[in-house]
Amino acid sequence: MKNGFCLFLFLCTAFCFAEIPQSIMMESGNIRVRLDAKKRWNINRIEYCNELLGKDSSGAHYGMTCRPRHLKYAVGSGHEETGFGEKVVSIKFFADDKEVFPEKNVVIRGKKLNVEKVSTVLSLTVKYRFTIENDMIEEFAEAVSDADMNLHHLYFFMHPWEPRFTDLHLSGDELGKRVLPLQSSKTFVNRKFVPAAAFYDKKSGFGVVTVYRNLKGGKQLMRFIWDRPQYRKDYLCDYFMSVLPKGHIIAYESKTGFFCQSDREKLHSEVEKSLKKLENK
Repeated sequence: MKNGFCLFLFLCTAFCFAEIPQSIMMESGNIRVRLDAKKRWNINRIEYCNELLGKDSSGAHYGMTCRPRHLKYAVGSGHEETGFGEKVVSIKFFADDKEVFPEKNVVIRGKKLNVEKVSTVLSLTVKYRFTIENDMIEEFAEAVSDADMNLHHLYFFMHPWEPRFTDLHLSGDELGKRVLPLQSSKTFVNRKFVPAAAFYDKKSGFGVVTVYRNLKGGKQLMRFIWDRPQYRKDYLCDYFMSVLPKGHIIAYESKTGFFCQSDREKLHSEVEKSLKKLENK
């Protein structure tokens, strides 16, 4: 199953990894992101309207990770505490549907930007794609294991947002809409699955909204939101203390939008507007 899942991508890697710059800047509309080789060319910084919203730190990881129950540490994008991590099999870059080859100190620009990557993490093969278009970031991840995995956890779409965010808006579950304060409490302010979450900075008026959808093959979906002094980390958790069976395909989608609304009276309508934009895309 695993070999059939990605064999063709093993055979069509566009270029030698050694030729890819250590850092790659990509810019579309008001969004600018940076990808770093040390994080396996996952997003490692997010700016919107020249404002830093996605944490830029060696200790703040984007992407995905998993931890089998027999290991002490997680393994994945940026996580190498075990001595090994994500291994990139193939990666391609596109601007306005045309393949491009990153060059050092050259920003990749376009109305539509794509990165398509295949990686292995332990026995997992992960097919990941992200798209930046119309001031939105869309991410897709599909994974399959070539052996049963007794997991402590499996995380996707890790987003370490800046600690500047003061309010958390949650909606889309049985509890309805609610607002929670973010105070660097060093706690998980949410562990239940919630499709939509918005982070808002009272001081600047900037906000970010992420929606999860098209979730397939999951078992025990949860949304972890970690309120720390370093960051406000948001990520999808699945197969917590569970076994991911060999050959079982899982797939998830994440969409992220941004806004700026300094008028607190209009904040709720702005969040709803952003959610509708993401859900209708």
